Amino acid sequence: MKCLALDTTTDVSGIALADESGLIAEYNFAHRMDLSRRLMPNIVALLTDCGMEMKDVQALGVSIGPGSFTGLRIGVVTAKTLAQALGIPIAGIVTLDLLAHQFDYLPEAIICPLIKVRKGEVYYAFYRTTGIGIERISEYDSGPITEWATGRVGEWATGSPRQADGALDHGGEDSGAAVSSLQSSPSPLEGEGRGVGDTPHSALVLVGDALADNLPLLDALGERVVPSQAWLSYPKASILARLALEKISAGDADDPISLVPFYIRKSAPEHRAETGER
Repeated sequence: MKCLALDTTTDVSGIALADESGLIAEYNFAHRMDLSRRLMPNIVALLTDCGMEMKDVQALGVSIGPGSFTGLRIGVVTAKTLAQALGIPIAGIVTLDLLAHQFDYLPEAIICPLIKVRKGEVYYAFYRTTGIGIERISEYDSGPITEWATGRVGEWATGSPRQADGALDHGGEDSGAAVSSLQSSPSPLEGEGRGVGDTPHSALVLVGDALADNLPLLDALGERVVPSQAWLSYPKASILARLALEKISAGDADDPISLVPFYIRKSAPEHRAETGER
C-alpha cells in the first residue's frame, strides 16, 4: 500500500512516500511562511520523481499537531481533500508521537518531545521506551518551559527532592505515572560527552524545536537529561508514513470528514479575544 505522508506542523515541513517494505522517497523543506503555495507542487514533484501520479497513492498520513496553527490547517485540509477525492483511507498522527518514535529503539529511556508555542511555552508529553517499542505515559500538555524544568523534572534531574508545583503536577493520573517513571530511574549518565547514541538506561531524552532556544535552561538540568541533536528537532514524514500504515492496517483509519487538527491550546488570536490582551 503506497502511503503519502504530510507533516506541516513546524518551520520545516516534510513529505514522504512509503509502503510496507519501507521508505520510497522523502522531501523536507523550510517553507518560510509560504506553505500554502509550495505544498502541492512539492507533493507532485516527489511523486514524479518516484515515477508515480496522484492516482497511484493508496493511503494518506497527516500530522495533526500540536504545532503551528496555520501549518496544521493547511496540511490537514490538504490531506483530507486528497483522501476524499481519491477515495483512500487517511490516518492522523499526533506530532509529539512522531518526535518520540525517533527513539523507540532505546532501552528503558524516557522521551520528552518539546514543541515551541509562544513566549517561552511548549507542548510536551512523556514516553517510555522498552527496546522493542514505545508507550506514552502522560497526557499531552502545554505550559511555560521554566515551570516544566523547575518542577518535578528538575527534582529528578538534579536529585534534590523539594516541594514545587511543576509542569507534571497538573496533568492528572497519567502525568503522575510519568513522574513515577522518572523517580524510579536513579542512575545518572556517565562520561564526558552526551549524545543519543550513548544514552544509557533511564535517561530523559529531549527532542523538538523548542530545544535550540532553551539550551542553557536544559543544560542546567545536568547529565541525566540528554538533548538530542538539532537534525532530530523536526518531525519526520517517513516515520509518519510508517505509523499511518500501521494504524490503517489495524483497521483504525480516521474519517476524512471529521478529522481535525489537535491544537491542545487555543490560538493566539483566540487567546487575546478571551483575555483582552493586545
